[in-house]
Amino acid sequence: MYNLREPLSQVLSFSFIVNIFLLSVLGLFIVNPDKALYILSNLRNIFNFKKTSYLNTYPPYYWHKINQFTKLPQSESDIIMLGDSITDEGEWIELLSNINVKNRGISGDTIERILYRLETILSTKPKQIFLMIGINDLINAHKSVAQTLDSYEEILREFREKIPNTKIFLQSILPVNNTIYLYWQDNNNILKLNLGLRELATKYNYEYIDLFSHLLDSEQQLDARYTKDGVHLNGEAYLVWKSIIEKYLVGWNDVNIPGD
Repeated sequence: MYNLREPLSQVLSFSFIVNIFLLSVLGLFIVNPDKALYILSNLRNIFNFKKTSYLNTYPPYYWHKINQFTKLPQSESDIIMLGDSITDEGEWIELLSNINVKNRGISGDTIERILYRLETILSTKPKQIFLMIGINDLINAHKSVAQTLDSYEEILREFREKIPNTKIFLQSILPVNNTIYLYWQDNNNILKLNLGLRELATKYNYEYIDLFSHLLDSEQQLDARYTKDGVHLNGEAYLVWKSIIEKYLVGWNDVNIPGD
């Protein structure tokens, strides 16, 4: 026999929750109307999910950086540093003493985000690209190594098709240190990912650059002298990075910043 009490109880429970939520938002309107409007706007996006692009989940920083990249001078002599926060935080022109180096890292980037903005890189047909991406796919997007490699290869196919004359360098994913802060990621997974990247570099005839092994400590973790949080880098680490890649730069010993 159909029980009317159960669905009625569910409706009343949902109504109670909604009323409590609305009262809370009303109270927030009195204290902080801007915050309340922000919450309601996001609530609208939740209930209108099918009409809301997943791109709206990308943070403002991402959109601001892309917009800035499109406004900056571009040249076929550009040497592009492409990646996530680990690239973003590097002062590459000063590190590499080369005015052609352009930092195109965006904090929080995943392979998906790189793919979405890749046309801003491809359209300039740069001389060289140094790519490092994938750690956020493991940590934040919770992808497997295999899924990450599949997505990564999409970038390489775009490179091969649209900028065949650009010299591409696949930089290894860096180790993390799980004893300093929270548990980031198993370094064994990063090793497996790097092995896959090395194989992709061979498949596409690109250069693979091992940075991983140069930043390890005796426990096979990111050396604590290079980091405060176990994943991002300090200046000493960037100097190690610079010492490894500078020999690959076009004219790295010829095109220097005036005064150096």
